[in-house]
Amino acid sequence: MRSGFVKRHSAVLIVYIILAVLILTTSLLSDVFLSFRNFENLLRQAAPLGFVSIGQTFSILSAGIDLSIGSVVSMASVLTTGLIEGQENLVFPVLVLVIGLALLIGFINGTIISRTGVHPLIVTLGMMSVVQGGILLYTKAPTGSVPIMFDYLAWGNVLLKNVRIPFPFLLFAFVAAIAIVFLKLTAFGRYVYATGGNEEVARLSGIKTSRVKVIVYMICSFSASLTGIMLASRMGMGDPLVGERYMLDSIVPVLIGGTRLTGGVGGVGGTLGGIFIFIILSNALNMLDVTAYWQWIAEGLVVIVSVSLYFKQKR
Repeated sequence: MRSGFVKRHSAVLIVYIILAVLILTTSLLSDVFLSFRNFENLLRQAAPLGFVSIGQTFSILSAGIDLSIGSVVSMASVLTTGLIEGQENLVFPVLVLVIGLALLIGFINGTIISRTGVHPLIVTLGMMSVVQGGILLYTKAPTGSVPIMFDYLAWGNVLLKNVRIPFPFLLFAFVAAIAIVFLKLTAFGRYVYATGGNEEVARLSGIKTSRVKVIVYMICSFSASLTGIMLASRMGMGDPLVGERYMLDSIVPVLIGGTRLTGGVGGVGGTLGGIFIFIILSNALNMLDVTAYWQWIAEGLVVIVSVSLYFKQKR
């Protein structure tokens, strides 16, 4: 039974072994790494990246990819602060509007992909351009503001048995738990894996693959809106370019976590490990005074190695 479990979950176990080695190595290289303040910082950083990576996991599991995710993050950030403008009474209706627009973008992505058969990369790349262009028509510079109470979303803490835990991390953990349950314990989750594994077989089995794709891309855009809202709370203003980095950053943890680009294999459990590997690696490089340029190189190499290892295993 133990050998069967290890074989079924070998990819995820390798991810967490790498994570453990990375934590041990970083703690030996820096005395600051194990400090409570640094750990609190890491947990806060996990939320924005975590939301988009969970959404991207759904799209990649379905044998797709969402490149519009970064522009949706920027849209959510800019509209949240630009429409609220520091007024508490506008927080709820604006958040509903922002999330609604994100869901609409995901719906359009999924509908075009499922109805036309155009590759998701092309469709979402086009949507990225449309949304980003609209954002820059709205504003070309950081704009808006949020009320003080809205800061809690990014900077708040929750005391659990005298331990201070960042609220954004708890929110992220809640979303991750829902995503895991959704994928592993519901019929829809099985449909996502089936669609990504072999769409034609899934369709002949009675699965409405078009509907699955639409929902998957709506989930992806919804997760991006959560990241944008979180960043608006963190910065206190909306930045029209803040989402640019998340187009690639949302993919890296998914690939590190063992989800295959061709779909049908992987899951949120591995992505969570990939998120913390990515965050801790960036944190370690910062503490070692490695410039951002080298960090970009490292990030690109991680993507290349992750994809290369997959194709090597496939052969």
